[in-house]
Amino acid sequence: MKKYHLFFVIYLIALVGFSQNNTVNIDFTTQKFIGSESELNREKYFAIHGSYTDNGLADNPEYLFDDLGIKFGRTFGGPRPYSKINKNNLTNENAQNLGITNSNRYKKALLYKKYKTEDLIITNHPREAFQYKGDYQKAAAFNAEYIKHAYPVMPKYYEVMNEPFVHAKDFVKTYQETNDVIIEMSKFHKIVAEKVKAKVPNILVGGYSAAWPEYDKNNFAIWNTRMKVFMDLAGENMDFFATHIYDGRNVEGSFNYRSGSNSEAILDLIESYSYQKWGKVKPHLISEYGFTAKGLQGKPYSPELNGVCLMSYNKILMSLLDKPDRLLKAVPFITGKAAWFYKSEENKEGHPYPWVLIRKTKNETYEYTHLKKFWELWKDVNGNRIYTTSNNPDIQVNAFSEKEKTYVAINNLADNEQTINLDYLKQSKALIKNLTIRRSFISENGIPQLLYVKEKNTLSEITLQAGETIILDYDINPTKFTNSVTETNNYSKTCLQPITAKQPITFTIEHVKTSKKGNATIKMGLGRAHNLSKKPTVKINGITVDVPSNWAGYDQAGREQFFGVIPIPTNIKNIKNGNNTVELTFPDTGGFVSTVILNIEN
Repeated sequence: MKKYHLFFVIYLIALVGFSQNNTVNIDFTTQKFIGSESELNREKYFAIHGSYTDNGLADNPEYLFDDLGIKFGRTFGGPRPYSKINKNNLTNENAQNLGITNSNRYKKALLYKKYKTEDLIITNHPREAFQYKGDYQKAAAFNAEYIKHAYPVMPKYYEVMNEPFVHAKDFVKTYQETNDVIIEMSKFHKIVAEKVKAKVPNILVGGYSAAWPEYDKNNFAIWNTRMKVFMDLAGENMDFFATHIYDGRNVEGSFNYRSGSNSEAILDLIESYSYQKWGKVKPHLISEYGFTAKGLQGKPYSPELNGVCLMSYNKILMSLLDKPDRLLKAVPFITGKAAWFYKSEENKEGHPYPWVLIRKTKNETYEYTHLKKFWELWKDVNGNRIYTTSNNPDIQVNAFSEKEKTYVAINNLADNEQTINLDYLKQSKALIKNLTIRRSFISENGIPQLLYVKEKNTLSEITLQAGETIILDYDINPTKFTNSVTETNNYSKTCLQPITAKQPITFTIEHVKTSKKGNATIKMGLGRAHNLSKKPTVKINGITVDVPSNWAGYDQAGREQFFGVIPIPTNIKNIKNGNNTVELTFPDTGGFVSTVILNIEN
């Protein structure tokens, strides 16, 4: 445990070093749209990994759900055709009876009457949801009949299985056979979607709930044998693609940080391949995100681990807030009491589950963990998105305004302290009446802190620790939007292009709508060895643009290779209405350009 705590202390101590000239622009008078989305949807972003059926959350519901604004996210309450209780009885009659029993159980839940919601994800473990080379038609019909009767309020989202592909080995004797299991699981998803949507038309069905989206591993073999296979076989029938994003190490893969450029590259590749196949981007469902690693379960409660998790939640959330037009829901992996874990075989000494909101103490009472600070930090943040920019991809910013309140959230992805200049555009500065700063950071001894600081004067500069998130909570004079900015992402019909030295790679991006005012960024996804160049010669419509040496998050030196998105700003005057071409030429051979996306702010 000493080594365990030391790791987190080393990880959390802010490295005091140079700070580049960071500037965040804030405009209270300009409303921003991403696609057609502007208003912050709290159900989409501020859920708990639990349901209104969790009676462990019923002790103080007004505080959790009314005051803090916690929403419900996900439950392992989906159909279980192969559970021990069911004993392979896949008849429609049995499915209907089990469904009615489940519905009655839901109605008896302590939170049902006041807090029931349809904005919920249902799923289940592969061992209860799937049988290798079983009767897929019959199991899918069972699932459809069960779902039709099982919920007094129909959930919006059905993930057919939780993290199925990492359990492929459970169904066969050798690892070599797992690729066939993945193909069969993909076929099963397709059939389930057909059956369920025919019987329950309003539910959205998707998958595959990727636990280990290390898609660039082994020259993108993980992509080609996992998500690409799934999208090719089942994607036509999927309403969404589900992914889990964890800093650390989730189930398989190397220890690394997905927050920042790596998660951007993962999600951009899914979006781009979706556009390549269907001419549209099918939305994401991020049904789990946060921090995980080997050896965390069955250990004493750790405030230090809570602190690391909080940093990851906020880093990943800040990226996901930029995707409201192509994201259905994002659930931080924070559970309620997780009472089941106290009796788990891997938890001989009865310690709390590492990711609980409410833990049992040594004297058998319950108390909140530091993970409550996630919702405390974001409490009451609401409204329409306002226009903000950051000149450093390590400094994330999102901002929302309603009535006489404005909330500006800023996060520091860098591994050192950063000082940020706050530049208020137009008449924004004159609108400010009061300011309270909410600061979420880690103390030197590794304990998570949440401080509220009132400022007498308008803030023009602020310094953030490594991994710190702040919310600038402004009281402002009443104002109306006088301008608007609309952001769109424009995709090429090609992705995952191999790199050969001095050979241009051309991406054509069609149907672009641009204007004379605004911003343009070429988002270049890149997967290649660390010693190879990340700075190709880049031309947009024949005009050469400079490639920065910075991207969101760490340098990825601990990964086998770099896989991330590098944003390349360019003058919006270089963009044409209609078709645009982006040409990349690298000085060396190796790796792939995973995606090229043209981001336009008009």
